[in-house]
Amino acid sequence: MSAVAGAAVPDKPQVTTKCPGCGLTLPVYGGPTHAYVGASPACWQLYCRLSADPFARREGTRLRRLVVDAYAAQHPGTEHRRATQSVAVHLMGLCVLLERDGETRRLNPVLGRMPARKTMDLHWLTPPDFKRCKTAADVLEAGAADAYADSAEAWAKSVWAAWRPHHETVRAWLDAPCRHAG
Repeated sequence: MSAVAGAAVPDKPQVTTKCPGCGLTLPVYGGPTHAYVGASPACWQLYCRLSADPFARREGTRLRRLVVDAYAAQHPGTEHRRATQSVAVHLMGLCVLLERDGETRRLNPVLGRMPARKTMDLHWLTPPDFKRCKTAADVLEAGAADAYADSAEAWAKSVWAAWRPHHETVRAWLDAPCRHAG
């Protein structure tokens, strides 16, 4: 309530929108979105803030990758080629970082060979319900230092866990032999 000339008047209701990816309800924002990441403009703005945070840049490559992969996997978009490839790559990134020794250096051979994997069976994975997952907002609220890193790690783990029905598919994509075209 706001006080105007001594009288209490109701505040103007804020118009909100629900992000189609993570489900966050946020104030309507008229900014840009991503071409195939399924996020509301307000949620995309949160991700941009998170990506630009000076602390995030100081924390190292692994943490930055976790943030990128968690966001993209949590906002899969709709079923089409670019979204399918994006979700596949980001889920493979989460798998490598969270299950397979957690080193970013292991991602380069995987992601670097993706275009050559024309015979790989990348297909649309039905997205899970992200209601119980942490979001980019949780990481932003954590602040700096260990809380930021811990929150980003917990977010990535919650997103990866939500995709559990597809873990074997993602692992199979990672383990598929590289077949170079030519």
